[in-house]
Amino acid sequence: MPEWLKKYYNSLWARYENKQFTFKEVIEQLRVSRVMAVKILWELEKRGFLSKERSETDYRARVYRLISPEDVGFAIAIYSLIEKERIRRQSFIEKLLLINDKLPYALTGSYAAYYYHRYMIPPKVFEIKIKPGDEGKWIAFLTDEQTRVFIGSVTEKKKIKNYVRLLHSFLPIESIRTKAEKGYYIEKPEFLLIELLGRETQNSIMEAVAIILRKKDLKWFGKDGLINLAEKYGISRKLGFLLDAINFESSKHLIEEEIIKRIKENVKGRSGEMFPRDDVLLTRFQELSNKLAHQALLTKSEKEELEKISGRLESYKELSEKWGLRVILPRETIRKVLEDFGVKLAK
Repeated sequence: MPEWLKKYYNSLWARYENKQFTFKEVIEQLRVSRVMAVKILWELEKRGFLSKERSETDYRARVYRLISPEDVGFAIAIYSLIEKERIRRQSFIEKLLLINDKLPYALTGSYAAYYYHRYMIPPKVFEIKIKPGDEGKWIAFLTDEQTRVFIGSVTEKKKIKNYVRLLHSFLPIESIRTKAEKGYYIEKPEFLLIELLGRETQNSIMEAVAIILRKKDLKWFGKDGLINLAEKYGISRKLGFLLDAINFESSKHLIEEEIIKRIKENVKGRSGEMFPRDDVLLTRFQELSNKLAHQALLTKSEKEELEKISGRLESYKELSEKWGLRVILPRETIRKVLEDFGVKLAK
């Protein structure tokens, strides 16, 4: 870090340490112009000395937090283990191999899903489950000219090669991960499926279906089996519906009935919960509901067209009733994955 930047870092650390601060507070604390404040924050961020998040009170605003000298020192110590000229050439995966067991982690999300299903190409956002409290070390270690690291949601998209999203794991990392052939750690497929179902987007559902189709050795029973994990995290209905829907759309059952039966034993009554809670689907469904609520203003053809579209969104009514959910999911979401995997579809 150049001396001029170190001076500003030390001033901010003396005032805020690792507490959050705003752009306005940077200007006031350092007594600099807006242009200079932007430069300082950018230089600190790209070196891994600063994290940036969305404000909880104003979605458009950003708040900042310094990475502690101890966490920066940790990253420097790790990089001291390799030749200096190799540091800049390190890819994201190579960095994970370098960190090895020095910090617990597990790759999750779409990148991990692709490792198992080889179906949907993942976006350029890597997601890592880490131990709470390790955020600063990861930001200091992973950040470089081509990589930006965020806690929670990614707040911006610039012309950067890699974005990394850090997620807290509230289970011991060692219990949810396995080692990939290349040597980095990845979330076990059973825990990853629970993660994907919990996200409730069309993409996460498609990825879950792809993993179920591809992984013939999924663990269904036992402590860390999918049935027990689904019950533990309150998503038995969603898992049961998804498995039933896969069988419903296939010309022959792909999921053993005993598995679905065991999941159903953990489901009592109705929840009436909408599934999935995909923003695009929910917005579309709400728009249709609002229009159908004012039928007197619609022509006959308009009403028929809206009812047809609404029927496409609620096309799993029998399965919805069985699992006590209100499912808003076009059938083609699941059928597309099945067809791409060469499954003969039911009529």
